[in-house]
Amino acid sequence: MKKLKKLLAVVATMAVVCMTLTGCGEKLPPADQTISSLFELAAKNNAAPMKDLLGFASEEEVRSAFFEEGADVELVDELKNELESAGVELSEEDVQDLTDSLEAMLNKITYTAEITSQDKDTTVVTLKVNGFSYNEMTNVIMDAANTMMESITEEDQIAIQNGDMEVFNNYMQQYVKDFVAGLAALEPSADPVEFTVTCEKLSVEANGKDKVAWLPSDMDGFSADVENAMFQ
Repeated sequence: MKKLKKLLAVVATMAVVCMTLTGCGEKLPPADQTISSLFELAAKNNAAPMKDLLGFASEEEVRSAFFEEGADVELVDELKNELESAGVELSEEDVQDLTDSLEAMLNKITYTAEITSQDKDTTVVTLKVNGFSYNEMTNVIMDAANTMMESITEEDQIAIQNGDMEVFNNYMQQYVKDFVAGLAALEPSADPVEFTVTCEKLSVEANGKDKVAWLPSDMDGFSADVENAMFQ
């Protein structure tokens, strides 16, 4: 579960290209809009709001600007690779079901962003996030595992112990289906997690130009706060 939580964070670390302090007087997008767009990117891998806000040429350019190389690997690919390394074969249908379920789950997360203080050099944005219960997610995994263990017949148990991967895969594929169904049934907590983001005027290259925006002073800290709020 700890590994799953880490994978579901979507952004382990983020880096802004050409991150330089600037004192220029151009009008910047409001900090709450920038942080909302960054939350969409970090929590839901949704690059569209940031693309529109800062004028990136494409969503891929957004990801290149804000993700370290390799940090934007798809969650489903990571889970699929882990299962396959354990000898579990997933069909294309299984993978698609897992993809759809995880995307639907993340899209249920709601949040608000509000500027709570601002001066010439810094702006503080308060985020309130209705994420998922870590304990409930753990229960989904445990329930799927218990269902699988209770369904294994003595004959199949012996076959698995003797290395019969076909029997093993049949049970594991059902486990994945039960896990996906459990994720689909989860709902965000009614009690939001609140955290503040201190922002500075920073520059990021977008569509060949340096764009100045209110961005987190501590990107790693922002990423950690997002993860903790998503999975409370």
